[in-house]
Formats: sequence, C-alpha cells, structure tokens
Amino acid sequence: MKTMHDSKTAIDRAFDALIGYEIRRLNNHLPKRRRALKELLAQNNDSTVEAVDGSKLLLRQVELQAIAGIVPLEYHDKLLLPFIILRQMEMGKSTFSVFGGQLETFTIQKILERTADSFHEMYKHSVEESLLYRPEVAELVGKFHSLIVIGFGVPQEISDYERNRI
Repeated sequence: MKTMHDSKTAIDRAFDALIGYEIRRLNNHLPKRRRALKELLAQNNDSTVEAVDGSKLLLRQVELQAIAGIVPLEYHDKLLLPFIILRQMEMGKSTFSVFGGQLETFTIQKILERTADSFHEMYKHSVEESLLYRPEVAELVGKFHSLIVIGFGVPQEISDYERNRI
C-alpha cells in the first residue's frame, strides 16, 4: 500500500523530520499534564503545573477564581487548565486553535463572548469554532495571562509522516 510519503525524496522526509523535531522542541514549555479547575481551586496559594522541560507554570488564584465564576460548579472537575492555544502554521498567519475537548473550547468561546448559550448547550457547537485569530488570542492573554499557554501546532503533513514512518 502506497502512502503520500512514498513519493517524497529522502531529503524531503529528513527535512520534515527535522522540522517536526524543532517544533516539538519549541513546545517544551507546554504543560506535561493539565490539572482540573476544582483541584487548582482547592489550593490557597497560586498553583503550579509542570512543563515538559521541567519548569513550573504558575497559575494565579485570582484568575482561577475568575474562571470559576464563568464555568458552572458541575464542570470544575472536568475543565483542564492551563488552556493550550496552538498556532496553526499551515492555516495561514495568525490562526490558532484551542487544544483540548469540547469543554475547554466552549469556555474559551464564553470568555470571548462568542456565544450566549449555556454550558448545558455546549455540545451543539462544532469543532470548527475552536479556531481563533490573533486579536482574540491577545484578548485571552490580557484577561487570563497565567492560564493561557501558546504553542506551535505540527503541520498535518509532518505529523502524518511522523506517525507513518518506520
């Protein structure tokens, strides 16, 4: 069975592998494991989350409280923080996406006031609504600086190659 990678030259495949490696290296500041809002709120002081590179990401309690005011209590044990916003290079300049599930994506929509729906109606929203643009990312960072981590998405062509290579 032929794949699209069979048509690439060895140099193209090596270049794709190098780019994929560099993007992963650029993302070493992303959290190793995100934590539930409920767990983070249980601490009295600012909370930390370990990054892939071993450093600590500080999540400010005042911002956690503000998110708790937006998200209903029944979802506090499901909402994972910090929010990860990925720059999608293959989609053009200034295009980002929300990494995570429907709850994280919908919470971002609520913060940006893109929807008036309640959290109980979040499942009627589509995945396409997870796309963000630079002004919206700037607004998010302005409101919740410690709860937003920006990373680089791996282009589909490179991620496919990584998955399929032998």
